Amino acid sequence: MKKYLLLFTSVLLLASCSSPKYTYNFDHYDYNSGKKKVQSPETRLAQTSLPTPELSPLQLNQDAVTASAASRIKNAENIPVMVKDRSLFEKKYNTLSKTEKKEFRKELKSEFKKMIKAKKSGESITSITGNKAMEYDLKMALIFGIVGIVLSAFGGVNSVFWILGVISIVIAFVFLIKWLAEQ
Repeated sequence: MKKYLLLFTSVLLLASCSSPKYTYNFDHYDYNSGKKKVQSPETRLAQTSLPTPELSPLQLNQDAVTASAASRIKNAENIPVMVKDRSLFEKKYNTLSKTEKKEFRKELKSEFKKMIKAKKSGESITSITGNKAMEYDLKMALIFGIVGIVLSAFGGVNSVFWILGVISIVIAFVFLIKWLAEQ
């Protein structure tokens, strides 16, 4: 047994020290041996002469540089308010009691302060009003999607879990499509 072990290790040692069958010599190989000879840029330029443009591409027309912002800027005071909406608001406001009017003004001031803070920090005003609550269809799609993924993970235990998981994922897609249609 020791003879075979000695023979086996010597064969392995000789095989590991031998040179590989396929070698690659990086220092002698001509990488451009199969390619066509490339012309130098000067000869290529001499063969294909392009007409020179009369005007430089860096020159601009003077009329193209001027701009006017007069028609785009509108002050908040100059935006017209529909008379119907204003009269409805006045009627509703006049029907409020004194404490309700005071509470309304206080709430309106706090909303303006929130908008000013958001404007200063760089957020859009619509993001403040939209972050109060998640929409119903989106919330239901998220709930059914998570339940479907969890039930599908238990699908290896019993096929009933897998079937219920697929059904809840389909319901989640229905709510998601419904939410996307509203957007």
